[in-house]
Amino acid sequence: MFFTKMEFDEFIEMENIVPNKIIKRDYQINIFNSIKNKNSLVVLPTGLGKTIIAIMMVAYKSRSGKIIFLAPTKPLCEQHYNSLKELTTLEGIFLITGEKTKKDKRKDIYKKANIIVATPQTIENDIDIIDFENYSLVIFDEAHRTVGNYAYVSIARKCVGYGICILGLTASPGSDYSRLKEVIENLGIENIEVRTEDDRDVKPYIPERKIRWKIIDMPVEIKSIVVKIDEIIKDFLIELNKYYKISASPRRITKKMLLELQNRFHLRAEKEKGSIYNAISTVSALIKIYHLKEMLTSQGIESAKIYIKKIEEDKSKAGKKIRKNPKYIRVKNEILNIKPVNQKLELTKRILMKHFSEKENARVIIFAEYRDTIDAIINEINKIKGIRASKFIGQAKGSGNGMSQDEQKKIIKLFKDGFYNVLVSTSIGEEGIDIPATSMVLFYEPVPSAIRHIQRRGRTARGGLPGEVYILIMRGSRDEAYYWSSKRKEKKMLLQIKKLKDMIEKVALKREERNEKIEEKRRISGQSTLDTWI
Repeated sequence: MFFTKMEFDEFIEMENIVPNKIIKRDYQINIFNSIKNKNSLVVLPTGLGKTIIAIMMVAYKSRSGKIIFLAPTKPLCEQHYNSLKELTTLEGIFLITGEKTKKDKRKDIYKKANIIVATPQTIENDIDIIDFENYSLVIFDEAHRTVGNYAYVSIARKCVGYGICILGLTASPGSDYSRLKEVIENLGIENIEVRTEDDRDVKPYIPERKIRWKIIDMPVEIKSIVVKIDEIIKDFLIELNKYYKISASPRRITKKMLLELQNRFHLRAEKEKGSIYNAISTVSALIKIYHLKEMLTSQGIESAKIYIKKIEEDKSKAGKKIRKNPKYIRVKNEILNIKPVNQKLELTKRILMKHFSEKENARVIIFAEYRDTIDAIINEINKIKGIRASKFIGQAKGSGNGMSQDEQKKIIKLFKDGFYNVLVSTSIGEEGIDIPATSMVLFYEPVPSAIRHIQRRGRTARGGLPGEVYILIMRGSRDEAYYWSSKRKEKKMLLQIKKLKDMIEKVALKREERNEKIEEKRRISGQSTLDTWI
């Protein structure tokens, strides 16, 4: 028997797992028993131990072949590599990165390794030098990425072709049914295991997490400027109607619609000339003005001032078009002269002061969408006694500043050690990076994505410790729409997963019934032949 005992006490006891190391959780055992011999997708919220389930699968499947453990980022690969080294007794575990290891050397590693931890890009590049016949399991972490042209897709196809057991892990596969179906089909999934924090076998292990959303009333001065920005938007929508029929009402048009229209115009520009370029500059101007409106209402007056400076320095046709608009000139002057009181930032400071007064060793992550906003938050909260904040952002984009992966690792270590007690992060902190458990997560603005909402929320109330979540919402801004959008999508996601799970189970049942009928026919046929012979 693979388990040394089926009734667990405090720790998991399994062959190839270090004794007295992994605390037993019923739902992890239940999931493992369901997935160990089937291509499976495990959907489990951030912080509930998807990695432990993966390690149990590695311990089990290592008896029958080699294993590949895939993760989308190098820091996450390093995290999984360290977990395997720490929690299993297995040998021949290798971490491979394409940049640091030449292909010839990697070929030798694939031959002698028992377990490979790598990014999908590395494995995809080496797909011709890996002998997949020797592999018993491939794990796809952040499996919701298995769509389109992402490297996971070609690797999954190879695994399905060789009949290798597949395990997909995700905190949230998204709410789009067709995308979910694509993930399931690409990974050859036969079984889906879903758990939420409300499930019976999960609830006993969930620390208390208080979620509070704070509605902020938009200042009268900002409301007045928003009305004037809508007039600028209307001007450009009327101009856009010369080239493309579209509503002239700012309330009926979203930035997303404009971005899609811009892409369509760019595709047409490859074949057409002349007026299409005017249409492109007009829609580009509209996108910039919509963004200014977002900055003002959702991020605050300082962020709006920074963005106006960018418009003033913009040398594109769209930038020039905006600067020529008399209404924009008036709006610009109003924004530049308004008293910089940022209600969101002031509320953030009050929440932090209260939290740190109640929890001496608190650790907090603030998620914000824009780097300019992050700089503004850092500058203000570092003035508060006892708060030591650092920004945590992705790598550089274009001419902007960013953080290398080494810098990111250094910041995380300093946060873990207590040198910093607040991280102000972009979406880089949502997935794929091993950030220590926090006592509070604050959304400076909501996000419209169910995946991102779940991942952000899951950064607190981990490791048995309670946590708090604050979501700041500016009334009358896109914040309200984004908040309700993420709530709807999360609910929809669970319904879509259930629908797919039911579909897979029906297909499996039909397959089983068909196989039973074939077996019955064979048995009857065999008996008939035997009777004839006798």
